[in-house]
Amino acid sequence: MTALALTVQAGCGSSPPTTTSESQASAVATARPSSPPGSTGASRPPTPSGGEIRSQSAALPTRQASAPVPSRLIVSAVHIDVAVQPVGVAPDGQMALLPDPAVIGWYRFGSSPGSGRGAVVLGGHVDSKQYGVGPLSRLRRLANGDSIIVLSSDGTRKRYLVQRVEDIAKKALPIDDLFDRDGQELLHIVTCGGPYDRNAGGYRDNLVVTASPA
Repeated sequence: MTALALTVQAGCGSSPPTTTSESQASAVATARPSSPPGSTGASRPPTPSGGEIRSQSAALPTRQASAPVPSRLIVSAVHIDVAVQPVGVAPDGQMALLPDPAVIGWYRFGSSPGSGRGAVVLGGHVDSKQYGVGPLSRLRRLANGDSIIVLSSDGTRKRYLVQRVEDIAKKALPIDDLFDRDGQELLHIVTCGGPYDRNAGGYRDNLVVTASPA
């Protein structure tokens, strides 16, 4: 297993919350290539640098061109209907998420919806100075059994059912579980949670939604 860390780049904790507890969310993945400069590691997913969300991921073969690419996330129970775009690794070694909290990132080095194995990882900012509070702020309202739909660009539709919604201290995230590539297929939606720490300039925890295929 190679380490994979998620961290907030800008929106999560870049400024004090502007609303009530619903602004306690926002996530960004960060990654650093697992192979050193000059080596050939194209078949291995990036290894993120340390950050606010940590996880691990196994080495992954080059993605099949036909693999579904998520394009939309629909969570009717909390009125979320947002675009999803593939995200990779920024020059600074972080997983580059979109600045708009209303556009969610899918970690393209992870599993695809309907693959039958491993974790499908989505993440996004809860808010930003430019765009305000985003839709992921409503994730904490979810209840076990609520439906989550992931649409892909090829027209496929994958439905998941919420298993749990939990705040986890950023230093205590279950790394292996969040980015597991060998176990059962699961959907993880990650954002920031917990109280806002003004001294640290960010949220203390991460909010993690775990859902299984329906």
